[in-house]
Formats: sequence, C-alpha cells, structure tokens
Amino acid sequence: MTAHSKAAKRRAKKANPLGLPELSESRRREKDGHFHRATEDRLPDAERETIKTRCRHAGKEITMTNIREMRAPWHGCVAGRAMAAHSRSEQEKQDLWSAICHMRRTQAAFDRAIGAPNRHPKCMKVEFLPSELSADADTPPVDERSDEERVQDATSAMMQVEGWLGHTDSRAACEGKRVVIQDEPVRDWVGLMSALRCVSDGLCGRRMHYRGR
Repeated sequence: MTAHSKAAKRRAKKANPLGLPELSESRRREKDGHFHRATEDRLPDAERETIKTRCRHAGKEITMTNIREMRAPWHGCVAGRAMAAHSRSEQEKQDLWSAICHMRRTQAAFDRAIGAPNRHPKCMKVEFLPSELSADADTPPVDERSDEERVQDATSAMMQVEGWLGHTDSRAACEGKRVVIQDEPVRDWVGLMSALRCVSDGLCGRRMHYRGR
C-alpha cells in the first residue's frame, strides 16, 4: 500500500471516527414542500419555451445561467434587447427599461383616448386567458374621467414625452419612437440610446441636457 493511500485512509477515519456509513446528500425542499428544482424545471412549459427562444435569438446556449439572464423583461422585445446590449450598468438597464415602458404606456393611453386600436405588439410575452371577471396587468384601471378629460390628459402625457425627446436630435427621437412603439428593427442604436436616456432623465427628475449629435 502506498503512502498516499495510507494517508487518505487516515484522513477518512479522522473525518468519520465511528465508521458510520456515508449518507447520500439530502435534497433541499422548497417552501411548498416540493424538492428543490432547477430554474428551468420551475418554469411553466410555455414560459420555458419562450425563454429558450430568447436564448436562440441572442445566439446563446441554453444553459441555466443564460436562462436566468433571458428571463429579464427587456429581452422580450427589439428595443429592450438593444438597450440591454448597450447599457453601461445594471442600474441603467432598469432605468432605460422604465423609459421604454413609460413610452409604451403613454402611447397606449393616447390611442385608447382617441379610440385607436392598441398598436403595440406583445413581444414574446407568455399569454394566459384570464376569466371574463378577472383583471390582469394589461387591464386598464376603472377610469371615471370624461372623454374630453381623457383626451386632454393623454395628450399632455404625450407632449411631455415629446418634450423630453426634444433634448436629442430629431433622427434619434424618431428612432426611439419607431423602435419602442412599433417594435421595428434597430437601425441607429446610438440614436435609440440617446432617446431613451432623455426619457429616463425626465422620468427620474434629473436635470435635462442636450444629448443630440
């Protein structure tokens, strides 16, 4: 017997002086009592396939790390993916995603106020069929304003966004609206990021400054 084997036996005996049989590693349970599952296994089938599709579109392998990354909401649309690829930090991703969502909510409210159909696509979003009496995140709150008040408020919100976009060049502002609202391919990512940063400045109450080229 080699010295290496003897040393290994001594270490094993020291770690288990009573010579008890080794137990298999216990499986951790979740709060609902079920055994712990990998992130992918915990996702509903429809959402899991959506996340895998996002990985393939991004040219990433389907691994647990990439699945966790691709669950971020901004990976579900063209504007979000471009924004995430060119953001300077995780905090900026959060801020610019808020800007994207605000632009879409403002446009949707304006469209509803003037009776136009909702133009914004639900990009790669997992759809569920809510019951007729239930409400979800897309259900607008009860609005007791008059038609005239709704149009006036929606117009004011739109003008505010347009004012924020006025702090960049017109080409960047048009790129931001085209990609964010219409979900069309990005042609000018520098312009898109400039437009989103202007809207984010306005939303966050930061001092506005010109971001145009």
